[in-house]
Amino acid sequence: MSTVAEAKLKPTNIRSLHARMGRVYHQPVSVASFTNKRVTVSFRVPVKQVQRLLPSEVEADEVESTGYGIVSMCACDFFVTRIGPIPMPRIHTNEMLCRISAKVKKRGQIYRAYYTLRSDASSRFLGFLGGRFSHFRKRVSKFSKRDDGKTYELVCHAKDELCRGRLSVGLDSLSKSPPETTIFAGIDEATDFVLGLDGSCGYDFTSGRLSLQKIDFPEWDTRFCHEYKFEFSLLDFLFKEYELDAVLDHALFMENVAQTWGTSWLYEPDNEPIRGTRRNADSKASKAIQH
Repeated sequence: MSTVAEAKLKPTNIRSLHARMGRVYHQPVSVASFTNKRVTVSFRVPVKQVQRLLPSEVEADEVESTGYGIVSMCACDFFVTRIGPIPMPRIHTNEMLCRISAKVKKRGQIYRAYYTLRSDASSRFLGFLGGRFSHFRKRVSKFSKRDDGKTYELVCHAKDELCRGRLSVGLDSLSKSPPETTIFAGIDEATDFVLGLDGSCGYDFTSGRLSLQKIDFPEWDTRFCHEYKFEFSLLDFLFKEYELDAVLDHALFMENVAQTWGTSWLYEPDNEPIRGTRRNADSKASKAIQH
C-alpha cells in the first residue's frame, strides 16, 4: 500500500476505524450454510495490545496463561442454503474477514466469540443483507478464486484499498502436525481456541450496544497449513498503526462443513467487568444469546 494511500486511510481513533469498516445491526433471521473451504490465518499479539482494537465492552481473549491474544484473517467460500425458515437455491459467496478472539458478557454469562472488524463478500445479495442486518460489517467486493486440487487461492479486490487481500495455500502441505511457529500444543488446542467458540459478537458505537450471536458449529476436522502465502492490507495497517507486536502463529484449514448462524439483537452491556472464561455455553445459557 502506497504512503499516500495509507495516509488517506489513517483513522483518528478506534471509533472512526470501526465506522470505516461497516455497520452493526440486528440479524433477525438465522442463516444456514455449507462451507467448501475455509482457511484462518492467525497471529498472536500481546493481549493488552489486542484490546486497542476493541471497544471497552468487548474483552480480548487470552490464550491460557500465555499473555497473548489472537488476531486472524479468514478466507473462505460457502453456499447459503436457508435464510430463516425459507430454503434457498444454493447461493455461493467468496468471503474474507478480519476477526479477533474475544469475550463478551450477556445476562451475567460470559461467552467466547469472535469479533468481526470487517468482512467482504462476493455475493451481492448476501453482501447487501449482511451489510444491513448483521454485526459482520459486510461489504460487497469482487473476488477471484483458484481451487484446482493443488492450490486454494482467494483474492479480494475490495474497492477500499485498506481491505484488499490475497491468500494461497498448497493443499499438499496440509497436516495435523503443528508448525514450529505456533504456541499451541497441537491441532486440537489451536482449533478449540480459534474456532471452538460460543458464537460471534459485535458492537455498535452509535448506540453503545453489543450484539451476540449463537453459531451451531460442526465437529471440526481441521489441519494446519504448512505452505501458504498471504497479503492482508488491513492487518498490515492495524499492526503498524496501533503498534501491535504481531507474530504469525499458524493457519488452520477446514472443508465440507455445515453450520448455522443464529439470530442476534443489539442489547445494553452489563455494567460489571468480564472476569474468567466460559467455554461452550450449555443449552440454557445458549438460549440467552438469542434474546
